[in-house]
Amino acid sequence: MVRRGFTLIELMLSLIITAIIGTALIRMTLAQARFMDQQEAWRSARGVSRSVINRLVSDLRMVVTGVPSGLEAAVAGGQDFTVRVPYAFGIMCSTLAGLTTVSLLPVDATMFSAPGYSGYAWRNAAGVYTYVASAVGPITPGTPGNCTAAIPSQIYTFPALNGSPAGLTANLTGPAFVPAPPVGTIMFLYRRVRYEFKNSVAVPGRLGLWRTTLSDGATEELAAPFDNTARVNFYVLDNATAQSAVPVPLTDVRGLELVLNGMSERTPGGSTAPKTVNVTTSVFFENRPD
Repeated sequence: MVRRGFTLIELMLSLIITAIIGTALIRMTLAQARFMDQQEAWRSARGVSRSVINRLVSDLRMVVTGVPSGLEAAVAGGQDFTVRVPYAFGIMCSTLAGLTTVSLLPVDATMFSAPGYSGYAWRNAAGVYTYVASAVGPITPGTPGNCTAAIPSQIYTFPALNGSPAGLTANLTGPAFVPAPPVGTIMFLYRRVRYEFKNSVAVPGRLGLWRTTLSDGATEELAAPFDNTARVNFYVLDNATAQSAVPVPLTDVRGLELVLNGMSERTPGGSTAPKTVNVTTSVFFENRPD
């Protein structure tokens, strides 16, 4: 019995068909890999922007507007600004001879010794805050008698109730005021915090967002890399649109628009530059006047 084999033409045709199918499969695989690489770059860029939002909002939403403003300084370009961030609240018990004793709310009692203390601020009857910078150093545990003997308001420390933490008294140093704030005045402790978009250490040659507490110089890089367009814009008075120019005076600022344009660390396959994701959100300050 004679067995027929493949002819040369049949063999060549099968090789050509196999090559066409193989090329198509390789192209499909490469396209899928490139697509996944692009998606990963987008996710990386979004992650940079989103990773700092909570930290920024937690600081900025506590900033108080007024005269003077909780926004202490801002540099043209919107990539460098300093804010006074409240972190513990209470009421004044006494203000004698440059020593102010305060009774802190229970939720904030553990914060009195937290690092970064820059000073305190008190609020008058018109809702205006006065900032008192600390020139001596950290605050110290307070004198409870200055609160329990407060007259006429009879302000006491906040006791522990039903398992809740107790309040705490603290002594604050600073200049004496004439007239002194009345007993029972609302006050808060604050930190001076500087945010900067500047050269990154985590991703050299790119832009990172840095946070510095100015009283102790503690600095940390929050995230990187950002696009060069990352910045803050300023909501001025009752304007619904934020402006890029730094307003004068800063007391007109009612909030900040955060332009957090994050980037991927590397350039994905099929692209000529890293991916950029535009993320914008807004934070308005407390104590806004009507």
